[in-house]
Amino acid sequence: MITFLVMILVFVAGSLYAEDPLIIFFINPTYAEYSGDAMLVCTPGGRNFIIDAGMYSGYDPPWDCGLERVLPLLDSLGITNLDGAVGTHPHADHIGGMISVYESLPVVTAYDSGWPYGGTWTYETYLQAIWDNGSDFVTPRRGDYLNWGPELTVEVIHPVDPLSPSNANNASIVIRLTYEEVSFLFTGDLETNGGEDVILASLSTGEIEDISADVLKVGHHGSATSTCTQWLAAVNPSIAAICLGAGNPYGHPHGEVLNRLHGRGITIYRTDLDGTFYISSDGEDVYYNSMPPEGSEPSGEFAVYPSPATSQATFTWNSDDSQHCSIAVFNLNGEKVLDAQASGGVYTWNLSTDAGVASPGLYAAVFRTSGGEVFTEYFTVSR
Repeated sequence: MITFLVMILVFVAGSLYAEDPLIIFFINPTYAEYSGDAMLVCTPGGRNFIIDAGMYSGYDPPWDCGLERVLPLLDSLGITNLDGAVGTHPHADHIGGMISVYESLPVVTAYDSGWPYGGTWTYETYLQAIWDNGSDFVTPRRGDYLNWGPELTVEVIHPVDPLSPSNANNASIVIRLTYEEVSFLFTGDLETNGGEDVILASLSTGEIEDISADVLKVGHHGSATSTCTQWLAAVNPSIAAICLGAGNPYGHPHGEVLNRLHGRGITIYRTDLDGTFYISSDGEDVYYNSMPPEGSEPSGEFAVYPSPATSQATFTWNSDDSQHCSIAVFNLNGEKVLDAQASGGVYTWNLSTDAGVASPGLYAAVFRTSGGEVFTEYFTVSR
């Protein structure tokens, strides 16, 4: 059984980067009052990219989102190198965590806004880390297409030269990623004045053909300075993903933005409430915290349980009260870390093991009900 499970887990880990699907993780940057953006893109063709990596701060309390959240997630997925990393603009809550990423594993291409006015210690250290890594340094501009694999169209919507010397947010790299019939729009900290309005003007003149997207990464952590009504009408998303820290002191996301999203019937997912989550796509539809179905049968779930948004995993299954269920959880090495009995269709695991607490990684939970059903659910523990 253990050997068989190892084979299953290796297959699942490998399938994330084989053919189908596209998977995008929105990584929870929450720590104290810190916030930020951090995303991981796993392409159908097996390439891996990050878009920002959250906050780095050496002040009290010290915090490195790259070290504490991004790298453990990469490790749990078996990712040992990156095909690219996008630093949308030179603010510490976006590129600070990328320093540890560049210092820890090979990155083929570094995409940077090239904003020449960001001479902070964090930005200079980030640039030095890119240099030391040996990454190709690219400053994308509107009209560029990034080679993230033949199955994807990755268009740079923004910025355009000259960059504003007074507003780094509006130098944000904005990317529209399309996989067959599904599109994602990543916006960094783009603001309405000097950012969204510039793009909308170019859209009206035909300079930009399309910015519509099924999933919108909401600009500037849901600040009222971004995501205007006209912008939402042009993008017309069905899902809004908001990256932010739960303890941020700015009141993000602002009520005005949430009202605009709710007013258009857009489903909202937030890292401050939902923790790390992912959205997958088979090129036709999008799926929240689940993989696309294979044929007529749904594939195994691949769920993320982050910390500190939650410190427990809750398993559910269809069962009547008379049925009992045995639950065995195995890590990537095939070692059993949990052996439990439950009833009532729900069981909550506090991630404790005989060795302490479950480490970041990929796991399989095998369920056997007294009614004879056997099924497996896959999930990741990420910190």
